[in-house]
Amino acid sequence: MTAPKKRSRRKAVKKAPDYVMGPIPGDTFGAATDPLPPKGPEAPPLTISKRFKHLLDNPDLYAAASALPSPSRVGRPAVHPPIAYLVFLCSISLFGSARATASHFEEEQWWNVVRQGVRTHMGDEAADALQPTGPTRGQWNYFFHKKLKPVFADVRDISRDLWVQQALDHGMMKETGKRVSRSYPDRHQVIHADATVACPPSSQRHRQTVNKVTGEIRHHRVDADASNTVEGGGTRVYGNKFLSAAVRLANTPHSRVILGIESIRHKSAKRDPHRDDEGTAFVKLARRILAQAPGLRAITYDTPLRGVHRAPLIADGLVVFTTQHGGLAPESLERYTYKKGEHDDKQCEHDLYVVEGRVCERRMNDDGTVTLYTPLPVEELECRKGKRVRFYHRVTINCPEKIHTERIRVDETDEDRQIDPSKGRQRFNRTEHLRQVPPDTHAGRRLKGFRQDSESQHSRFDQAYPHKRVPAYGANAALLIYIGFAWLSNSVTRAMNPIAPAA
Repeated sequence: MTAPKKRSRRKAVKKAPDYVMGPIPGDTFGAATDPLPPKGPEAPPLTISKRFKHLLDNPDLYAAASALPSPSRVGRPAVHPPIAYLVFLCSISLFGSARATASHFEEEQWWNVVRQGVRTHMGDEAADALQPTGPTRGQWNYFFHKKLKPVFADVRDISRDLWVQQALDHGMMKETGKRVSRSYPDRHQVIHADATVACPPSSQRHRQTVNKVTGEIRHHRVDADASNTVEGGGTRVYGNKFLSAAVRLANTPHSRVILGIESIRHKSAKRDPHRDDEGTAFVKLARRILAQAPGLRAITYDTPLRGVHRAPLIADGLVVFTTQHGGLAPESLERYTYKKGEHDDKQCEHDLYVVEGRVCERRMNDDGTVTLYTPLPVEELECRKGKRVRFYHRVTINCPEKIHTERIRVDETDEDRQIDPSKGRQRFNRTEHLRQVPPDTHAGRRLKGFRQDSESQHSRFDQAYPHKRVPAYGANAALLIYIGFAWLSNSVTRAMNPIAPAA
């Protein structure tokens, strides 16, 4: 029997819009000629030994060890205390694998750094109780699978809380008394976040394969949680998907603080019911961070964050920036009618639409063949607080008779949420079509540039391991490896940007 032919997919051709978009005006979001902020200083290189020392000098690392299980009378006797295994976990991202980490911990020069760190932060008794060398690979594998993986959620949660507090101690996401522009928030008030696919140690999809020529049966280890995912640009990647959020100081090298990491669903809900999809997981993570850091002002993300995900975060008072999702047709907003004069019964009418993330006035040429959408200048992005935070665009309608000013809601209203009986869906998905900061503006390009820091973080994570493959099978195990990477990164930030002691 011959194998069935594979169906080739036709490349999707983007349909050109059947309308003309007018020039973007200069307004509160800046002008097209405004230069973007200059690049910051280059980060100085750090040796492996310095990074390792910074890790052991982080006092939060020892606080996080409380989430690890204590020695038990059941099972294999504990040779090392929990802190030794937490340091081992973080060091995998430094040395590349558990095998290399165990080899380094057999050497006195590396294990003595661990002893000194434990002595400084946990006392002489804890340091003297340590073994002459660190955990072997066998001891690590037993602890990782039997002890650490069952409590991965506790390790994730306590790490997140400590990381958010570290960012606050560095002066990030703190409330300030001065007036801050909602369109141009400070760099340290903006979270950048994104998702990445981590490749497992093996790309095998089948546990057993048969050589069609020799009949040889080969057995393979397969990551049960991994599957194919399409990344930006249409690239198919095999692995497990993770979400991370971080913040950093402006023009300050080695100042990124990773705030939280989460494993997210990239299969169908039926195949993987225990994890949230990307948008839902991010909304939960952002709200947990906001509960600890009420001074947070804005979030920048990519296109997977849709209107249904932006709406609750905007209601919490955040400016949520994402690039515009393709394929959105112009949506009718409202028709505004004004009297031409105080004693004149004649009226002027203006049809406002939402196009490419902003409010535009629709005009048609004489024969009605071409529709022109003229973007309206936004004088201010207003924020009004109450039970629910409301955001407005104060727009100017340049009428030949008189200049009109209107306030347009850019958050989800009660009327938007009503179900249209003719369509069976929400009347107007405002947060999907209308953006607080339109992407094609100077302010939008500035916020988009902040998100690129997530790409740098994911690249460093991939390059930390041989062949860019995370040395762990399963989503929960790989999540722990990523948490170890984040501890190492945040420890470097803490060392390079010392925190002033509390008064």
